[in-house]
Amino acid sequence: MRLSIFSFFSLIILCGNVSAQNFYDQSTIQKIEIQFNQPDWDYQLDTSKAGAEGYIMAASVTINGVYFDSVGVKYKGNSSYNPTYNKNPLHIELNSYKDQSYLGVNDIKLGNNFADPSMIREVLAYDILKNYMHCPEANFAKVYINGAYHGVYSNAESIDKSFYGKHYFSTSNTAIKCNPIVNPSTNTKCNLKYFTTGDSSNYFNFYEMKSKYGWEKLRALCDTITNFQSQASANIDMDRVIWMLAFNNVIVNLDSYSGAFCQNYYLYKDNTNHYNPTIWDLNMSFGGFPYLGVSNSSLASLNITNMQQLPINIHSTDVYWPLINIVNSSPQYKKMLVAHMRTIVNEYIASNLYTTKAAQFQTLIDTSVQSDNYKFYTYTQFQNGLTANVSVGSYSVPGISNLMATRLTYLQGTTDFNYTTPTITAINASTN
Repeated sequence: MRLSIFSFFSLIILCGNVSAQNFYDQSTIQKIEIQFNQPDWDYQLDTSKAGAEGYIMAASVTINGVYFDSVGVKYKGNSSYNPTYNKNPLHIELNSYKDQSYLGVNDIKLGNNFADPSMIREVLAYDILKNYMHCPEANFAKVYINGAYHGVYSNAESIDKSFYGKHYFSTSNTAIKCNPIVNPSTNTKCNLKYFTTGDSSNYFNFYEMKSKYGWEKLRALCDTITNFQSQASANIDMDRVIWMLAFNNVIVNLDSYSGAFCQNYYLYKDNTNHYNPTIWDLNMSFGGFPYLGVSNSSLASLNITNMQQLPINIHSTDVYWPLINIVNSSPQYKKMLVAHMRTIVNEYIASNLYTTKAAQFQTLIDTSVQSDNYKFYTYTQFQNGLTANVSVGSYSVPGISNLMATRLTYLQGTTDFNYTTPTITAINASTN
């Protein structure tokens, strides 16, 4: 009887996970229809974004034909949001006013493909990352507001209690969103650097606590990461840190811990008392954000050649990137960093698997992009998103394969990538 009950609940859990994954199925485009009763809904969303960033109530949201009434909707984003845009990123919370969800999902994050002529950067980057780290699922959605088509969006899984439970097997421990509450800048880094004076309130503008408690724990973590670096592995999962840094470096994802603002990641403390980094917000990956940063004063803007030749040891001695300092000062961690980078390069870049995936995604959304009147770039620029560089104002966003083909040559030519790798042979299983 015990076995039957256990199997029953296991089946429920399995079905719940499968259902949630269906909402992020990469072979289909989700259809999301939002209906507002407010004639000035856009003004209200802008006003809310400028204020406390609360939700306004949509009369209904219909997802793939499934109807939900009384749903919370708000604009999200920093550089991707602007009150003059017709197509702003959206955050939909199905359970703001009622207990309701779609296939187990109640929190929906929709990106507007800002600074991405290819319109696939976020989905492609998550597709690579999920092979090496816990990360959100992601696909595409067509969004309609009051019957009008607003275009193709990226649809990325929310990092919340459901995510923590699925990946880290607990939901009530310390959870931290590492994005500044104030506008990101070179001196508001979420870099885990310790403040030598004051108390935990010093961290309030730099991080967002997503659990009921944790500010003193965050302060203690920053103390370790900055002042007791040899003890870091007792407090944070260093292998996951190294995978994060390897991924950021290989695909030039600089709107991240590795770039000027040290942002766009979460930390969750699991039941082993280790913090786990989780990358999020990949819409400006593959060179879409060119700011490497130096110290706490410079954006250090890179051109496309600089990004193609981004060194492995970026920020290795800059004290404003303490996690990178830890990795580069340890011979073991440095070898792990290079090994992880080579794994990503060999499996996705050198094999051209990333271009195969990119072409599949662009083919999937092609028709929807053609009729997207609010997209930021022309249909031709979308079609050439892998090969053509496009000016986005003060800098150029590289074509994805333009960036990565030359980056592959650069990385494979480095001394670090050409050390003899160990081989594993004569593997035997043991029951001991």
